[in-house]
Formats: sequence, structure tokens, C-alpha cells
Amino acid sequence: MRWALPWMVQAMRRASERAELTSARAAAGVRVVSVFDFIDNSVMQRSLWRQPTKPSLVAGWTGPGPGLRLTRMKSPTAAGDRPLRVLHVGVSNRGEWPLRTCNAATGFQPWALCDLSPEALGRARGLTGLPGESCFTDLDRALRESGADCVIICTPTQFHVPMSLRAIEAGLPVLVEKGMAPDWASARKLVDASLRSGVKVAVAQNYRYFSGPRTLHRALKDTGWDYSTGPVHHLLYVQNRVRPEPKNLSYPFASVWDMSCHHFDNLLYWFGPLASMQAFSWRAPWSAYEHDNNTSAHLVFQNGTAITYQHTHDAARATEEIQAHGERGAFVLRDNAPTFNERPRVNFGQTPVVPVPWEEAHGEADLLRDFHAWLTGGPEPGISVRHNLETMACCEMMVRSLGEGRCVRREELDA
Repeated sequence: MRWALPWMVQAMRRASERAELTSARAAAGVRVVSVFDFIDNSVMQRSLWRQPTKPSLVAGWTGPGPGLRLTRMKSPTAAGDRPLRVLHVGVSNRGEWPLRTCNAATGFQPWALCDLSPEALGRARGLTGLPGESCFTDLDRALRESGADCVIICTPTQFHVPMSLRAIEAGLPVLVEKGMAPDWASARKLVDASLRSGVKVAVAQNYRYFSGPRTLHRALKDTGWDYSTGPVHHLLYVQNRVRPEPKNLSYPFASVWDMSCHHFDNLLYWFGPLASMQAFSWRAPWSAYEHDNNTSAHLVFQNGTAITYQHTHDAARATEEIQAHGERGAFVLRDNAPTFNERPRVNFGQTPVVPVPWEEAHGEADLLRDFHAWLTGGPEPGISVRHNLETMACCEMMVRSLGEGRCVRREELDA
């Protein structure tokens, strides 16, 4: 058809590919499942572990009522050499990083967009070059008709589980933004659904993929490195965040499930399983938050390392500091500059403080590569929901400690 315009050619090509996928579904077999009701509206946050980024807000959207849909019996992980096709759910602001980072280098291709906001969909189309027929405002229809191989969900924390469950029912692997869930019961429900169905689900817990956590991880683990701390007896972890507007973080313990999950995931990455936690919380007299949005805690890990932790949303200046004090020396990350000094051997002694070279890291691109490797037969990454359940366990321990005013031990959660 010589008169066909470029967008028509692209539409026909995509229609042909989807027809082939439909035939493959029919050959593999389908089953009918029920769906959930949900209402979603928006929020996301900034990260201070790499180059500063602007605070972000994901456009909210509402799903349909109960209905039926067809579900693949087989997880779509065998895509040959082609990138895996992604259905992006929530595409504004924080939802833009997957649109920019899903490419041949990470093994993914933006394939369809789902959001209630026409403006958000328009901006996402501009970033991806996708046609209008690839846009959806109905999650069930997107899961059923998009022809995607997997789903990336970038919506508010309290809606991660219901959306992920719907993707699981559709047989589609999921990468969901952190935190995995807004409470312990929901987190366990999602992990159980993933393990029971065999559908792979991971959490975009991105801090562990940044240079700061990677550099400290090497200082803790690489005993031959010039900047090795040796065994660490104490670590100070403080992040003061300027976030005076609650927006969607208006539910109880929102700062724990939405933000402390980042810090706890880093601590687990560095030190392994947590043993106990005693936590405290407060709010500033002028705070716009209804619930306490500032927390501190004393944590003890199973390897004996003690942690002094503090996280605030009512800060008047954004700061972050990590201090790891070990047998060999101290690693300090302050003002985004890592330094090291050997441990003095005399009272009140000082030793030269030297800069530490950053470990190479590529943030979300590395995260996506790990997720892609898992979907295509590689090892299970540390961000799988099975592993991330320990991060959620830390959040639950903090919540229980705050609510009951006592020290909480990890084994209590398994009782």
C-alpha cells in the first residue's frame, strides 16, 4: 500500500504482531479469572543517593469494576533476542524512569501505556514514540489486549498489591515500584501469590543500585580493598528530607512503608538479616502531616552490628549521612562524598582522612538488567518479592515497635 502513512505502517505491523501473540496464547491455552476493584491516585518521592532529582508525582487513575479476562498459562519469558515488551502502568514523573531506561541495553521495550491522565499519556507517547492505540485508561483491558511480556507499575504504594495481583492473574511478570506494600499482611499476600502462581515479581528497590550503597558494600565485604572497614560494630544512618506536603503519604506509618523501606533494604544488603528493633516517632508542631512522619530507631543485626537510624520528613534542610565504624577504620558518606580513615590506636587520636573512589553503578539500568536476567532464566535477584519481604519485615518491626512501645524481634513476625 504505497499510500500508507508511517503511523499506519507501524499500526499494521503491531496488529500483525499481536495477532501472532493471540494465536500463541490460543495454542498455549487460556483460563478465566476474576479481577479486583481499586481506586488509585498518586505520589512518588525523590532519592538523595545520587545526583539530585526533582520531587515527582505520578498521575492517578481509577480501574474498572469486576469482570473477566483471559490469562496466559505460560509466563512470557522466552522472547529470543528481542527486548521484552513492557506495559507501563503509571507513566508520569516517577513513572518516567522506566520509559527512559527500558531499551535495548537493558533488554526491555516500551510497548503499551496505562494511565488515567490524558496529559500523562501524551507526555509518555512523546518519550516513547508509541502510537495512540498503545494507550489505555483501563488496566484490565491493557493486561488483556496490549500484547506485553511484562508489567512495570509506578503508582502509589497503597495500590501496588492490588495492581500486581491483577497482573499475576494475567500471567504477566511484574516490576513494581518500592515499597512493595503499605502493610505486612499485603506484602505477604503478594509474595504468596507470586510463589503460588510461579509468576515472577520484583520490587524496584533502586537505592542498592546506586554508587553510594555499592561503595559502602565493597568497604564492608572486600577485606583486600585499601578502604576496607573490617568488621563493623556500629553504623549511623541519617536522612533528613524536606517534604512538607503530605500528598498521598497521609496514611499511618506512610513514611515507614514508602521511604524507610529504602534504608532498610540498604541495611539488609550490607549486613544480612535483622534481629531486633526499638523505634520512636514524632511530628513537628507545625507539620501538615496527620500522623507521625519522623522516626528514629536502634537496630541490631544478626551479625551483631548495631545501627542508629533516623529519618525525617519535616526537615528544614535536606541532608544524608552514613558512618560505618569498623575494626580497621571508618567509612563516612557525607554530602555525597565518601571518605575513609584508619582507626586510631590511641585515645582521642586522629588519622588522615582520604577520599574513597566511587564504585561504578548505573542505578535503575542495572536494576532492569537484573530483572531481565531473571525473567530470561538467570538468577533470582535481591529485589525479588521473596527477598524484599525481609525489607517489609523491617518496616513491620518498626510499626509494631512504634505502636507497642517496645523492642520487636524478627522471629515474632513468623509466629
